[in-house]
Amino acid sequence: MNAPIVTLTTDWGCRDFFAAMVKGRLCSLLPDVKIVDISHSQQWNDSAKTIGILRYGCPAFPEGTVHIVDVGCERQLADRRPAPGIVVPTLAHWRGQFIICSDRRLLEQSLDAPCDVVELPLPEGVRSYSFLAYDLYCSVVQRLAQGETPDAIGTPCEPLRWRMQPQAQPDGDTLVAMVTGIDNYGNANLNISYDDFEAMRAGRRFKVKIEWRMGSSDRFEDISGISRHYSDVRMGNILLTVSVTGQLQIAINKGSAAQLIGLGYASRCHFQFE
Repeated sequence: MNAPIVTLTTDWGCRDFFAAMVKGRLCSLLPDVKIVDISHSQQWNDSAKTIGILRYGCPAFPEGTVHIVDVGCERQLADRRPAPGIVVPTLAHWRGQFIICSDRRLLEQSLDAPCDVVELPLPEGVRSYSFLAYDLYCSVVQRLAQGETPDAIGTPCEPLRWRMQPQAQPDGDTLVAMVTGIDNYGNANLNISYDDFEAMRAGRRFKVKIEWRMGSSDRFEDISGISRHYSDVRMGNILLTVSVTGQLQIAINKGSAAQLIGLGYASRCHFQFE
């Protein structure tokens, strides 16, 4: 792996010098490296969006890609240092790709199967551990590119425990699904796939009741089927469709379901089959 692809998913923002420092160091260590900015706008207190990137975005890259995930690194190290081994710099080898991250729990919630993982030793001679992407992760990428194995770079540790998200389950003529993520357009992805939903409803008609926020009463939405396009309904109307990940999605044509009907993480949608 002489010229790896390296992706960056961080909370650094786009106005400061952090990304430039890391990119510069990577280019100095590996002149032919290919760097892909996935996102620099992640929030440490909104892990659902980072989980979505790891679960659905990263697998699209070829084998050998190295994903650097640096979201809330300093907070994690400072808050959890009394419990060693829970959150430490980690290198995971998953589906032929490598993920460098300081939050084990984030990896366990994101990856869809157990994988090999090692703990990375903290660098010596640095004044602060607040920027491990520069002080540690870049050198890990270099060592991977030089052919070193994860076991030679870090210390093997307890395997990641795959924390599968709860899936929607039917109960007679009803099905309760939960919002597991909100995308940039305000569309709400549910914890049930289109294929599973079709199998459960078995050709029956259905209605959808959505739990609104801010004291609004629940109501059955006028949804009688699954739309293939947002434009299948009038502008401003709500619809049920299928996201690019294959999950069912509540959306509004030319609008934000999150803002206009108050959907958020863990909001519930009740399907009534007829």
